[in-house]
Amino acid sequence: MIFAVVNLIYVAHEIFSEHESQLTSDLDWIAQYFGIFVLSTLILILSASKIIIRPKYLAGRVLAIGAHPDDIEVAVGGSLAKMRDVGYTIHEIVMTRGEKGGNVNTRPGEARNGAEFLGLEGLQVLDFADTCLSAEVINIANVLEETIAKTRPDIIFTHSKNDLHQDHRAVYEATMQATRDTRTTILCYESPSSTQDFYPTYFIDVGKYVDVKIRAIREHWNQRKKPYMKPEVIQGKLAFRGSQAKVNYAEGFEVARMVSAI
Repeated sequence: MIFAVVNLIYVAHEIFSEHESQLTSDLDWIAQYFGIFVLSTLILILSASKIIIRPKYLAGRVLAIGAHPDDIEVAVGGSLAKMRDVGYTIHEIVMTRGEKGGNVNTRPGEARNGAEFLGLEGLQVLDFADTCLSAEVINIANVLEETIAKTRPDIIFTHSKNDLHQDHRAVYEATMQATRDTRTTILCYESPSSTQDFYPTYFIDVGKYVDVKIRAIREHWNQRKKPYMKPEVIQGKLAFRGSQAKVNYAEGFEVARMVSAI
């Protein structure tokens, strides 16, 4: 308002005054410097009211959940290796020692070797009874709630409900119960026992991590005779999902919940 009045006086004086006077010079000086002051004040006010978005330097946190010691590497080993390389913090939890499917004395150690090879931050191997997880859904959900509270994952990888193995379906149900009140992306991965109803709509390009995945799976030496452990079978599955995603190799996931990172 004051700035406008000064400018009006200055303009009127210029119109009605025949010669430049000291008053004209003074008004010119006041108008110029007062204008600079007003503009600077406006800039400071706008800067103070601006919403500042600070970049997120940490890539995020991941929790991978499996029923048996080899489930995670077989299903999502390539994605975890890639995410680890770009800075994700990754924890893994396995519900059983896999006693029904192999040597109970060696399988937990093989799980630790696989996690170490992938560079994961932490691994838990629990003692729930192999093939009996459907009777432990509530207890598993309670354990997962505690784990989620500690690790605070942005993304959870877990089994799909579209799976023939009862332990896998039980882990899926427990995961959904444990995350009922959390703001977390949940991606369901593909197991060798997944049914034809498994329908991935989210893919991670693992073209540079095929050999890494095969090497991580090889840590599960006790399971080496299983058909799905063969390198050509692993590579074939990655190629098939890659063709769906229009890349060379990919791992596919069903989206149980997707939460934007923005």
